[in-house]
Amino acid sequence: MIGNLQILRAYAASGVVIYHCNAWIAGIHTEFYGVALFFVLSGYIMCKLRNRSARDFARDRVWRIAPNYWLATVVMFTLLHMWTWWPVEHTVLSFLFVPHDSPAGLYPVLGVGWTLNLEMYFYGLFTLSILINRRFAPLIAGALILSMKYGLPYVTDNKAFLFYYTHDYVNSFVYGIAIWYATEWIKEANLRLPSWTFPVALAAYSLMVIFNVAAPHYLVPALFALTVLASNGGADLAPYPLVLMGNASYACYLLHTILIEVLRRIGLSVDSGTAAMTISILMAAWGLAIAWHLTIERAVSRLSKSRRNVPPGPGQPKTAAVS
Repeated sequence: MIGNLQILRAYAASGVVIYHCNAWIAGIHTEFYGVALFFVLSGYIMCKLRNRSARDFARDRVWRIAPNYWLATVVMFTLLHMWTWWPVEHTVLSFLFVPHDSPAGLYPVLGVGWTLNLEMYFYGLFTLSILINRRFAPLIAGALILSMKYGLPYVTDNKAFLFYYTHDYVNSFVYGIAIWYATEWIKEANLRLPSWTFPVALAAYSLMVIFNVAAPHYLVPALFALTVLASNGGADLAPYPLVLMGNASYACYLLHTILIEVLRRIGLSVDSGTAAMTISILMAAWGLAIAWHLTIERAVSRLSKSRRNVPPGPGQPKTAAVS
C-alpha cells in the first residue's frame, strides 16, 4: 500500500485510541475523525480492487475483516468473563455483522465492531456492483450507498437498519470513490510535489480539527485527497515504523477498547484523560497491536492465501491466486 496511506491509517487509529482514553486537547474531545478517514480509505482502496472477480473480492474482504474480529471478540469474552451473561442471539448476530436492536443495544458485542457492520455492508454493495458491471463498479456502489441512505427511511422503520445504513459515515465511502477518480485523472498531469506536502497537510488538518476550523465532511476528504496527490506526485513517505503501525492499525482498532476495559477493571484511572495516562495507553495499545499483527494477523493472512492456492480436484480448472 502507498506509504502515505499507511501513515494515515496509523494516525486514524491513534485518534480513535486517544478519544477512548477520554483525553481532551485544547478543550476538544475528538478522535480526529479517524473512523471517517478509515471509511474514505476503504472507498478509495476498493476502487483499486475492482478488477477482481466478485467471488475473489468478497472472499478476500471477509478474510481480511472477519477472523481477526471474531478472535478479538473471543479474547474480550474470555478476559472479561462475559460468556455467562451476554445474550447468545446478540453475540451470533454480532459475529455475522447483522445490525439489530437488542436489550444490549444497537452496538455489537465488541463495541468498535459497529463500524465493521458498515464496512461489511459496503463490501457487500461493492461485490454486487462488480457482478453488475466490473468497469463501473465504484460508480454503481456509490449510487447504491446514496440510494440506500436517502431511500431507506421511506421503506422501513427498522431502528438498526436506519441507524447504520443512513448514517452520515456512509458518505465517507462515496468520498473515497470520488477521490479515486479525481486523483487518477490528475495523475496524468505528472504533478510533482515537495516531500513535506503530506506532513504539512497532516499537521494543518490536526490543528483545524482541534480548533474546529471546518466541518469534517470538508476536512477529511481534503486531507485524503492531498495524501494521495502527494504520493502520486513523488512525495510518498514510507518510514518503516510508521508503515508497520499502518499495517497493525486494524489490530489496534480492534484491541484498544479491550485493553482499556481490562486496565479499568484492575483499578487504573484510565478515564482520567491525563496526558500521562493517554500516552501510556496509546503506547500499550500499539505494542499489543503490532504483536497481534506480526503473529495472529499474519497467520490468518497465510491461511487465507493457502486457501486460495488449494490444488484443484480432478476435472476442475486451475485459477490464479489473487494478490
